[in-house]
Amino acid sequence: MKLSLKALSINVFLAFVASLFIAPALGASVPVVATAIVATSTVAQYIAPDLFRGIAMEGLQTEVWVAGIKENPIPNDSFVYQSVDLSQYVENNKLHLAEAGVEPGVHEDYFASSSSALPVATIDDIANEVVLKTYSTEQTLHRELQEVELSYDKRSSVIQRHRVSLAKNLGKRAAWAWAPQKDNEWNKVLTLASNDSVIDAIIDLKQFMEEKDIVEGVNICFTPEHFARIRKEDKRLYKDIMNEKQMYGIKVFQYSQNPLYDGTTKEKKPFGAVKASTDKRASFMWVTNEVFRCFGDVKMYATLRDAGLQADALSFAQRALVGVIRAKTPKFLGAIL
Repeated sequence: MKLSLKALSINVFLAFVASLFIAPALGASVPVVATAIVATSTVAQYIAPDLFRGIAMEGLQTEVWVAGIKENPIPNDSFVYQSVDLSQYVENNKLHLAEAGVEPGVHEDYFASSSSALPVATIDDIANEVVLKTYSTEQTLHRELQEVELSYDKRSSVIQRHRVSLAKNLGKRAAWAWAPQKDNEWNKVLTLASNDSVIDAIIDLKQFMEEKDIVEGVNICFTPEHFARIRKEDKRLYKDIMNEKQMYGIKVFQYSQNPLYDGTTKEKKPFGAVKASTDKRASFMWVTNEVFRCFGDVKMYATLRDAGLQADALSFAQRALVGVIRAKTPKFLGAIL
């Protein structure tokens, strides 16, 4: 059996706390008693680990596992990172969007002609409070999770599987949430025929954004089909995109699970909808400071030595949310069908 440094440090801390009560009764010093406790338990776990199964180590150290899920919940190169992290505004797994801020108007020499207080910036299109969703991983079965916990590599491998699954789930939901529902005054949906230029459509979307005074923080996430069409249209541009991860000042990403649109109505289909023959999977464009991500609590659920499964079962529940900041009136979103 291998002990991780983290597990050993926890044992040292617990031994120190226990020695504060034991040492006075024995008339010994606290460091000596703490050292004896750590040495005895460590040697016993190496020589006779079976003695600790179901007795001294009945529960798992939850904080060790939960920390692995909370650390880097989404990959750094994910398109989900191109959003505002509003986790600091989460309290009791509720996001207070109104407190996240709204761009205020500016008045010239206001008090030269008025003695009243400055107007309050309106936030009519921003929800006041939103409850974070709970995303739960399916149970995975393991042999002796208590032993896995003490091995950093084994524990990291188990945590990684759940963390990747949660990140993929969040990616799908972000792609759906950050794509426009339909074409309107504030959002643009373009439909391409088989011979139309994808590059021209990107330029048209960029023009739409610039006409709304949006010149920074623009991102686009291509479907594999649209990205392949760009390669056919302009191989040099495609090579530049691959090297620089951007085009025309737009950060570029690719994702296979982009949202589906009804081929007839050109409206976005519900999340998780099955693709029909006439549906189109869209590349979508968004502005970083118009969308958000946030994370709340993470809980671990473990069942040791389940009689029916004859194994240890493990699952995680993550509170999180992705969406558009102007939830009531989403703005500055684009899609290419």
